Formats: sequence, structure tokens, C-alpha cells
Amino acid sequence: MRDRPEDGAVQRKGSTAVERPVAAAERTLQILDAFVATDRPLGLGDLAARTGLFKSVLFRYLISLEKLRYVRKLPDGTYQIGTKVLQLAHSFEMSLNHRQTIQAALQRLVGATGESAFFYVREGSHRLCLLGEDSPQSLRVSLRIGASSPLDDTSISQVLTAFDGAPPLGPGFGAEMVRHTIGVFDPLTASISAPVFDRSGRLCGALSVSGPVQRFDVTRPSHREAIRAEAQHLSQELGFAQTLAAPG
Repeated sequence: MRDRPEDGAVQRKGSTAVERPVAAAERTLQILDAFVATDRPLGLGDLAARTGLFKSVLFRYLISLEKLRYVRKLPDGTYQIGTKVLQLAHSFEMSLNHRQTIQAALQRLVGATGESAFFYVREGSHRLCLLGEDSPQSLRVSLRIGASSPLDDTSISQVLTAFDGAPPLGPGFGAEMVRHTIGVFDPLTASISAPVFDRSGRLCGALSVSGPVQRFDVTRPSHREAIRAEAQHLSQELGFAQTLAAPG
């Protein structure tokens, strides 16, 4: 249902005054979210279709967003993401103290397997590709950093679901930590994934290696050991202090 032109001036019975500013914040984020999946400027009609908000409501919000540099209005009347969003993204990257450590782990996995490697985190019911390192081969799996997909039956989602909110199972970081799937998200790709834990023993994310099914054998012991060992090493680098046993 679209918002009323008066932007929520009528409150439902039993509602409190605090709901109005919360709704306003949600609409603001809806507008910004509309730009996430596009690389082109959006007009009021585009934004109305993507957010379900009336153009009159959108226009008022866009005035404030433009003033604060979250959006930029172009001469033709369309809008694009502003410089403040870039600053926020930079601040987010700077907050990832271990970004270089994770990227180095991905590079080692590419070297060991010849396939593309990624680091995923869980965001509610979705998995988000936070970092990645492409395979040097011309035929490869390549994902857009920041891409979000619903949790499914892929090895990545299995890891993010199985180990979320709990420390590693068993006495060590053994082969049982590794998950693999073939042709689940894409019938032409296969993946192996393993969990990474932070210093408190909580799940930090999932390391994953993906490649074409005709080339990437996810059952090969050397591939499975490469990601298990790298996940163990990265967990230690992130401060996970449990004694991690080599697979028996």
C-alpha cells in the first residue's frame, strides 16, 4: 500500500507519537535502498515504483537528502547517490580492522585452488558478499562485492546457519566444519565453505571457494583441506583462542 500524500499525518488507534519518526526513518532508508541495485540515476517515477511512496512524499524527502549530500539531483531532474554515502562506505571499510587479513586469506585460497574465493557475513535472512578475490582463469565465478542473497542450501548458507550464535562443535577445527554443494545456487557452479570465528568464539563469517562444476572438484581432499586450514588460520588471526586441532 502506498503512503498517504500527507505522509502519515493520521495515526492508527493505539499508536504512539514515536511511530511517526520511526516511519520517517524507514522511508528515508527505503529511498536510499532504491539506489543499491542500480548503476544509473533514478527519476521520481522510478523511485515511486521501487519504494511504493507517492512522488509528493518522495520529493520532500529528497530535498533533505540532497541538502545532506546523500543524494545528488542532476540537471535532467533525476537523482543519484551522493558523496556522503561514499564517506559512509569508507568509514565502514575502515572499521573492518581485519580487512587486509581476510583479503590475504582469500588470495592464498585462490593460489591453492585456482578458483575464486569470497568472504560472506550473515545479515538476518540473507548472506552478504563482503570481500572477494577472483580466479585468474578466464572461466571463473565472479560476484559483485556487496551482493546480498537470501539464505538457501548453498555451502555458504549452510555454514552461516549452522554456526551462527554458537562456538565450533567438537574439540577441534576438523573436517566436519567444511561444507560443499554442487549446482545449488547456479547449476554450473560448485562451492566449498568453512566458518571463521572471532576472539569471543562467535561466528564472524564464512570463507568460500567457488568454481565451474566441470573443473572444480569440491570433494578433492586438497581443496577441502585448503579451506579448512585457511579458516582455522584466519580464526586465529582474528583472535580465536581455542586450541584448534588438525584433522585426524
